[in-house]
Amino acid sequence: MAEDTKNGATLICVTGVVGAGKTTLARKLGQTLAAKVLEEEVSGNELLEDFYQDPEQYALPVQAKFLLSRFSQLRADRWYKEGIVVTDYLFDKDTVFAQLNLKNPELQSHRGLWRMLKDRVRQPNAIVYLQAEPELLLERIHQRHRSFEQGITMEYLQRLADGYEKMLADYEHCPIIRISSASEPARNQQSWKELLRQLVATVPQLSGKIDGNCPNDK
Repeated sequence: MAEDTKNGATLICVTGVVGAGKTTLARKLGQTLAAKVLEEEVSGNELLEDFYQDPEQYALPVQAKFLLSRFSQLRADRWYKEGIVVTDYLFDKDTVFAQLNLKNPELQSHRGLWRMLKDRVRQPNAIVYLQAEPELLLERIHQRHRSFEQGITMEYLQRLADGYEKMLADYEHCPIIRISSASEPARNQQSWKELLRQLVATVPQLSGKIDGNCPNDK
């Protein structure tokens, strides 16, 4: 089983569908909490553009590369001994993408690899889930002009959103804080304060880091 969350650095995972604002929020949390931020290595995955152009051919290589990259960052046997770590992904999201993008026998092969790795990663102390409507996500994807993302469709985003909801409905490892992505918690002060309040209530060991950044409203 993965390392006990009571030992070592506290882990906060920010998750959500493509375009939800995960990296922006993870970076702000990292700055506020004086935490180490682990970002998903999207820009370094040269297969992504090929995948969006030809999903059937490139789904398994892309899936495997991301899975192994996340595993290398979250290995329980090499976990940080102290402090706070924030990620812009949840390791378990791999099952959502695999179910959506892979077909047998590729799906079965991937599940075998997933089962080997899933209990060897550090489990989070809390998850921040950025919920967003596919229309907003698609608008943001177009605005950020990543060439490899421009083939993403509304239907694909809806299926991803449905997959996330299903995965998190069954998630039992830690508390989940649900925040509207439309409220832009990384930029909107009221939404940001609400997130910090929920985090300190959920993960008491963060109170010393957060209290000074989360004044009570009068």
